[in-house]
Amino acid sequence: MEAAVAHNVPGVIGDCGGALACATCHVVVESAPIPLPMPSATEGEMLEFTEAPAEPSSRLSCQIKAVPELNGLILRVPGP
Repeated sequence: MEAAVAHNVPGVIGDCGGALACATCHVVVESAPIPLPMPSATEGEMLEFTEAPAEPSSRLSCQIKAVPELNGLILRVPGP
């Protein structure tokens, strides 16, 4: 989320600054080099409030920690 906001990625706002309180950093995981941790219950609940409907691989980007093992991660910002 921080990288997307810093680079003005359209559709990723990050209003809450990563506090898991706004769902304005909704992304869809298209491809991941390693499995991502399962979303927490709170993240799952917040995905119900996204502008675009959540998809099976939807995540809040503020909950994806950028680590070297995720090099090659492909995320899509869903349309409204």
